[in-house]
Amino acid sequence: MGTATQHVSSARNGLRAAGTLLIAALWLFVGAAPAEDYPADSQIEWNSFDPELFDRAEDQNQPLFFYFHGQWCTWCIDFQNESLENPMVVDILNEEYIPVLIDLDRRADLFTRYGGRGLPFVVITTPDDDVISRFTGHIRADGLYRILERQQRVVSVTGREETPAEEPITTVGGFLEMLDQVYVADADRLSGSALFGTLSKRPQPWTYRFLLDQEEWTGRMPGLLDQVAEDLHDPVDGGFFFFYDFDQRDPDRALETSKRLDQNAAFLWLFARAWEETGDERYREIAEDVIRWLRDAMWDEDQRRFGNSQYADNAYYRLDPDERRATDPPRVDRTTYAHTSGQAIAALAASARIFDDDELFEWSDTALRGVDAYLGIPAGFLHAVTDEGQPELEGYLPAQIWPEIARLELRRAARALERDPTDTAAGEPDPQARLDRLQPFFNEDLNAHAERLGGELEPWTEVPTQAALAWWLHYLPAEAVAASHVDPAAVEAQLQIHPGADPDDIALGFDALQRGMPGED
Repeated sequence: MGTATQHVSSARNGLRAAGTLLIAALWLFVGAAPAEDYPADSQIEWNSFDPELFDRAEDQNQPLFFYFHGQWCTWCIDFQNESLENPMVVDILNEEYIPVLIDLDRRADLFTRYGGRGLPFVVITTPDDDVISRFTGHIRADGLYRILERQQRVVSVTGREETPAEEPITTVGGFLEMLDQVYVADADRLSGSALFGTLSKRPQPWTYRFLLDQEEWTGRMPGLLDQVAEDLHDPVDGGFFFFYDFDQRDPDRALETSKRLDQNAAFLWLFARAWEETGDERYREIAEDVIRWLRDAMWDEDQRRFGNSQYADNAYYRLDPDERRATDPPRVDRTTYAHTSGQAIAALAASARIFDDDELFEWSDTALRGVDAYLGIPAGFLHAVTDEGQPELEGYLPAQIWPEIARLELRRAARALERDPTDTAAGEPDPQARLDRLQPFFNEDLNAHAERLGGELEPWTEVPTQAALAWWLHYLPAEAVAASHVDPAAVEAQLQIHPGADPDDIALGFDALQRGMPGED
């Protein structure tokens, strides 16, 4: 792991002296005392994830109960208060299970490895790590107790599970056919059912961005964009809420009011591109509202870095605009993540290019210098740094890819604004060297780059990461890719979306395929 000296050196080399210096005590910063988060006062004897727990489970002949949560998540709070902390559930978890509490954001690798799609997410495994049950959502206490009492097999993650006879989608044509099937014209949503499955309630901004370039969707896009903005855009504080469940009968519970950096980055890019494509000023106004939220809520001006999420608070968002402006907004998780910050910086740089905006360009440059300073290590990037400055988790593949996509977008913006990229965080172009930093992730058995390094978990791949890698490759010089260790054909072979998954998982990858991978004629 990189030392404090290495990080301060990175800051000194990366940040401009004028107006962009990080505070000197980079790792000694202490933020405001946080409010009590779960598991404060929990009666469950929670463990933090450790591979040695499997040995303990074998010695005690007990299954493991993994609970993935987010402090920002409304449904997690309900599940915790109403089900997990129910006395009969507490007793059986403490007596007959090894309960493990996992923060989704800090261990996104574990969340995706176990097939997580939404929160709250529970996985029950044997000591040999064979899955007994996994389910998403708020299950009532009596139902949860029955599952625990019987070690009942329950598999419900997306509402529809893959069967052996179902084939993944591997082509752009197949992807477009699936999207056509789930398009509901009367609702202006991608919410219908197809042979491939029913989508989750989460919005699909990367998919919408892909569809902006599809001629046959030109007539559909205004309705889709208007509807997703009506569902999720917050015109008072700016930004987009996490999701809207249009099937929820209780209107107070239909809107998940948390706001996430990664999703808002995707929406910013989407609406900036929509304005570029159509010239409709409504889209620019929405994009600028996202930018306002990023600056007001997520950006730490002193630290020069982004937080990751803003907590749900339904009572706050029910206030009228004047009351809201007079009320403290919901809390922000000030942990900085390399991949979500990379997405936000890439979206800001792309918006600077699209809107010809020097201020956005300077901001994206400053933010990327901050990522390099806080998270950059000789081997690439750490996954996260907490608000107190504690580094977390080396060897996570998305953390290596998204800051480089941000660097690429900053370079593109510099050229568009007639700036010298070498005077920015984009630096000297050296794409082959940056690609070859991924070489330790390449696993010959997978013929792909593994999601995680190290022996803690068996190697595996994740479609969204492979899609982002493909998209990065598309924009790199073909000769640099050819000279690197990366084989575009091997990356392309990973671009498969399985039944039950969301199109946003693969959208960037199929966008890259449609535009052309390096080395293709």
